[in-house]
Amino acid sequence: MKLSLFLPCFLLFCQPSFAKGTPDASLPEGAVKETDPKYPPVVSYTLKNGLKLIILEKHFAPTISYSMAFKVGNVDSPKGKTGLPHLFEHMAFKGTQTINTKDYKKEKIALDKIEVAARALIAEERKPNPDQPALETLKKALAAAEKEADAYILKDEFSQIYKNLGENGLNAATGYDYTFYTVALPANQLETLMAMEADRFKNAVLREFYRERSVVMEERRMYEAKPESALSELLTTTAFEAHPYRYPIVGWMDDIKTFTRTDAENFYRRFYVPNNATLAIVGDVKPADVIKFAENHFSAWSPAELPDTTYTREPKQNSEKRFNLFFKANPSLRMGFHNPGFSSQDMYPLIMASDVLSGGKTARFYRTLVEGKQLALYAASGATTSSRYPSLFIVVGAPKAPHTVEELETAIWDEIEKLKAEPPTAWEMERIVNAHEAELVKNLESSLETAQSLSVSEQIMGDWKFDWKMIDELRKVTPEDVSKAAAKYLVRSNYTVGFLRQPAAAVPIHGKGDSK
Repeated sequence: MKLSLFLPCFLLFCQPSFAKGTPDASLPEGAVKETDPKYPPVVSYTLKNGLKLIILEKHFAPTISYSMAFKVGNVDSPKGKTGLPHLFEHMAFKGTQTINTKDYKKEKIALDKIEVAARALIAEERKPNPDQPALETLKKALAAAEKEADAYILKDEFSQIYKNLGENGLNAATGYDYTFYTVALPANQLETLMAMEADRFKNAVLREFYRERSVVMEERRMYEAKPESALSELLTTTAFEAHPYRYPIVGWMDDIKTFTRTDAENFYRRFYVPNNATLAIVGDVKPADVIKFAENHFSAWSPAELPDTTYTREPKQNSEKRFNLFFKANPSLRMGFHNPGFSSQDMYPLIMASDVLSGGKTARFYRTLVEGKQLALYAASGATTSSRYPSLFIVVGAPKAPHTVEELETAIWDEIEKLKAEPPTAWEMERIVNAHEAELVKNLESSLETAQSLSVSEQIMGDWKFDWKMIDELRKVTPEDVSKAAAKYLVRSNYTVGFLRQPAAAVPIHGKGDSK
């Protein structure tokens, strides 16, 4: 996902809408077109199986941009299987019963042999004292089964088909709250797109599963080796004690090692259903054609009862938490404060508070800490890291030598306390709202990003209009609201901070008689 760490909270979240538009005689029954000039003329339609369609005509270029968003992210990982949503995202490019295979019936027999061998190997590996000769035998059995299956695989055929069609932006991303899939194609490939994507999610085959699991394990190792990534992850796991937001999106290594293809298939059947998805198309299309092709190709996709996603609520934090992470890297810090989530109106003053502090070079962090005192190389904040449940208000920064992380922490707290005591000016408030409006217009220039935003907004919180409605909510916020929200949430008892530090130099221990 190309958006920054904090941008999704502004572009991808939403609140329920009541006015959904009006019927259009040129569209099939059940379709409605937005007629309020405040919003784009989006056409909405829901198939009988629950799949939602969001369609926006843009005839500037003969292309179409597609995004399919599912309300499933790492927060929905089964117990002991953190990172499984991310691994399944990888598997969604491995083809179907008709794509990426020479003979699926024969391949299926080989895939079943792989699963038997892999599960036996995992069971032995999980023993307190694995039998090494047995492990070697089981590894050879798995390799032999995979080699047998290889004879039936047309490797990367799914991606190659899209490449031959002239694709751009074939990609996917998994977050805490959602997973989405994107691609852009020439406009004359609309029905092919619908056929490909319907087959992809109706008939997925998780071939090469254990090899892809190894790829994700390497991702996990690379993540742990990156200082800023490790600091970000450690802040989250320290700040959250009970809620599953504490688990890393890529998963814990010990969990990844135990993933089986059966686990992924069960996960797929639970969450990858049409009544848990929104499909958005933006570009040179006729909405009636999109609906017709969607009905033709997606209507046979069977819905299912959705899992209960009421997870353990994070208890109130009542004490400051601090930790040090030692890395051979430049020092930095990362702060986290629990926010109330988008079910609370307090989120909008917190968004304003974040922008007052770090919304560009005219914001307080830059003017005071970077440009003024020259304490920091950078300092930034974001009001939220996730959308479905309460998450974190984040502050990040790096000191400018010779200043220390302690000095920077103190200076950041000074700015936070100043915000509590001195509400932002009318000029600051207007600047923030204008910046959001400008960003909204800019993002509409990219059809692929617009499709992504529409699909995720509609699916995660129930309304594709959040970009526009959020600006209305921000305009209602008063300077006093901003200071009150800062005073309520940006407090020491709700505070977790992590410092990235250089490892201390080893100090030799001198024995008796050693020279000094």
